[in-house]
Order: sequence, then C-alpha cells, then structure tokens
Amino acid sequence: MSENINSDNLSYQFEIIPKSWSKRRKLTPEPQAVAVTIADFQLIEQHFCTMQVTYDDGSEHSYYSRVLRNAITGQWTVDGMQVAVRVIVPRKS
Repeated sequence: MSENINSDNLSYQFEIIPKSWSKRRKLTPEPQAVAVTIADFQLIEQHFCTMQVTYDDGSEHSYYSRVLRNAITGQWTVDGMQVAVRVIVPRKS
C-alpha cells in the first residue's frame, strides 16, 4: 500500500542507522557514515532514489536506495544496503 504525504512540500531529515556485520564477519575498521543527502526523495513506499553518503574519512559514495515503510510501526526508512536511514517526518503545524 503506497501512501504519499509529499504534497505539503515538507522538509524531511534523515537519521543514520548504525550497521555492524561483526557477527558474521571478522571485525575490521571501516569508515562510518556521517552525513546523508537524498535529493530525489519522495515519501512513497518502494520509491527508488539515490542516496549520497559522506564518510568520516572524507570519501563519498552514491547508493541506489529504496524507501520502505514498516507496516507495524509505521516507521519510514531508506535502505541503500551499505547505509540505511530513518526518515524523520516533520509535524504539520
């Protein structure tokens, strides 16, 4: 079920979800994501967009990502496999 609440031109913010593969792989130091921008973001389930990620070592990567909504909690996320973010939906005033 798709829900579009983009019609109000709201300004969305993104919170990086920490990921760790140490349970399945040998722990090696990897750069941590510090900033994310998604220029073509739309709050529509299964919408594909491009996530630009900046890491703490100064490198930048672009990931093809998908907008997801948890049917139980209603929480929106954008998953780029390497980096995922929670969508912070601004409250309407």
